[in-house]
Amino acid sequence: MRRSADNTVTGTSCRRAVAAMAVGTVVATGLVGCGFGGANTLPVPGAPGTGSGAYRISAIVPTAAGLVTNAPIMLDDATVGSIGSITVDDWNARIEMRLDKGTRIPAGSHVMVGMTSVLGSSHLQVLQPDKPTDTMMKAGDTIPLAKCPEQENLRPTATAGQEIPDVSVAQQLSACTFPTTEQVLSSLSVVLNGGGLSQFGDIVSEVNKTFKGRQDTIAKLVPRLNQLVGTLNSQRGSIIAAIDGLDRLTATMNAQAPTIEKALADSPKILDMLVGQRQQLVDALGAIGRLSSTADDILRANSDDIRLAVRALVPTLDQLQSTGPSLVKSLGVLLTFPFPESAISNVVRGDYVNTDLNLDLTFARLGQGLFPSVLGSRILGPEALAGRPAGAARRGLNPFQSPMQHGTSPKPKPRKPSHARRPR
Repeated sequence: MRRSADNTVTGTSCRRAVAAMAVGTVVATGLVGCGFGGANTLPVPGAPGTGSGAYRISAIVPTAAGLVTNAPIMLDDATVGSIGSITVDDWNARIEMRLDKGTRIPAGSHVMVGMTSVLGSSHLQVLQPDKPTDTMMKAGDTIPLAKCPEQENLRPTATAGQEIPDVSVAQQLSACTFPTTEQVLSSLSVVLNGGGLSQFGDIVSEVNKTFKGRQDTIAKLVPRLNQLVGTLNSQRGSIIAAIDGLDRLTATMNAQAPTIEKALADSPKILDMLVGQRQQLVDALGAIGRLSSTADDILRANSDDIRLAVRALVPTLDQLQSTGPSLVKSLGVLLTFPFPESAISNVVRGDYVNTDLNLDLTFARLGQGLFPSVLGSRILGPEALAGRPAGAARRGLNPFQSPMQHGTSPKPKPRKPSHARRPR
């Protein structure tokens, strides 16, 4: 009985083990055939870009290192979707982007792989173009690969006798990817090892030597600097005006560039001419000096006379000042006598003159007008010299009408000589 029971239990256990192995083999075979890539490759319920109204587009990036399925897609620091799948496309990575309903991606945008945190997961960042258009990406479109030129390795340089090791591609930052933690730490190591950080100690030491023993002077310098900055701030308008004037001057000089270039080209000839005339220039300057000395001696010797002459000119200048308007108006008649300059265009017409004159050339009128102003005395006619009237003037007749009235007018009575009474 016991042996039979033991054999039965043993047979049952063997059958169960074989069945488990068969099921495991089938499951493993199915998983291998389906290409299972881990639990993260399975769709996550409620992930961004999987709800109602979501749509999908593709993007090409140079590398998708660090990206996984269901990683977030960021637009303007906001999550707008998630990554569906990542495949290889002509040595680049093609990323399927699952976007939420209402997400608008402008045409011309490109994507970059970034890190959500220093030691965290990565995400896909959508960068809009500098000048976006009204055209938007629609379902099924592909964001092309951004133009990112290959970067060459930096050449080793020497600083303080120490060579900096060659910087590899891992230490450089591409224009299409954000820097990774490894790149940041690698670049920091370059700075710390041979980038000049060790020279800060020398700089601090030299600054300490400069300030040592000059604390009071430096303390006085700070208020002066404050005053200088305040003065410059108060003169800000003038400084801006001066800069604007300099800008206008530069524009003017730029417009006159051919003239300036010609002047600069002729400058050697001018300098050669000045060098050839050097002795004449020296002699001229010496003559000017001697002339100045002579003029100074003359002015010193005649200073009293000059002061008296200037003082005597004061009344004359006062009279000229008082007659200034009349003098200025008379100058307008001087060159166009006897007509004023303002009336020349109306009086003179080509080779003839328009005029209407009424001339009284009698001695009586001339004696009242022209002669007294010229000779300073009244001239009545020939009788002023002969002592008695002559011709018709003697008879008191009109000189213009007497020739036609000869013999018709009564003769004037002769004048009786007047005798002055003698004093008794």
